[in-house]
Amino acid sequence: MKILVTAATSGELQFINSRNGVTVANTGTGIVSTVYNLTKLLLKNRYDLVLNTGIAGSFSEKLAVGDVVTVYSETFGDFGVYVKEGFFTCFEADILQADAFPFTNGMLISKDAERIARNLSTPTVKGLTNNTVSGEINLIKRMKDKFSPDIETMEGAAFFYVCIKENVPFAEIRSISNIVEPRDKSKWNIPLAIKNLSDKINSFLEII
Repeated sequence: MKILVTAATSGELQFINSRNGVTVANTGTGIVSTVYNLTKLLLKNRYDLVLNTGIAGSFSEKLAVGDVVTVYSETFGDFGVYVKEGFFTCFEADILQADAFPFTNGMLISKDAERIARNLSTPTVKGLTNNTVSGEINLIKRMKDKFSPDIETMEGAAFFYVCIKENVPFAEIRSISNIVEPRDKSKWNIPLAIKNLSDKINSFLEII
């Protein structure tokens, strides 16, 4: 079985154990870098499963720092139009159709998420992807009210988009490094998040 494990940074991949059949790749931070580098990888090789891993911020009171989750849906949180009445997504503004491939009701859905989550014994969550992460109180409130997300990343929806378009089985697995709140990195625990994430990924790769 050929598996591709990706993350935005080498630090998020540093404890993933290499083994036969597993390729580990740093696809870069943010939407643009993820789309470009992941597409290049998928055009060169065919994989049986592609995983996106890394840290994430939590919007949910049910998730604590260090928790590992599997993402079943993703949305681009800043892909739309700002007018005096507020922010409208591209779907609300009729720029794109909400059910035009690869979207389903304006969301990107992983059909493999539930299966992977069972193998990992993780909860499934709703992801939100932003080019600019939410670290200001009014923006955080707008994101919660608009999208009701569980976690926030800078790459998840880009990863979903490419994998759905390329028709490859995929899952996004993240570990909570911080709560989405007014930015205060003294409250973050990136080492714990990466350790817990790596333990889950390595255990999964041993049994798959």
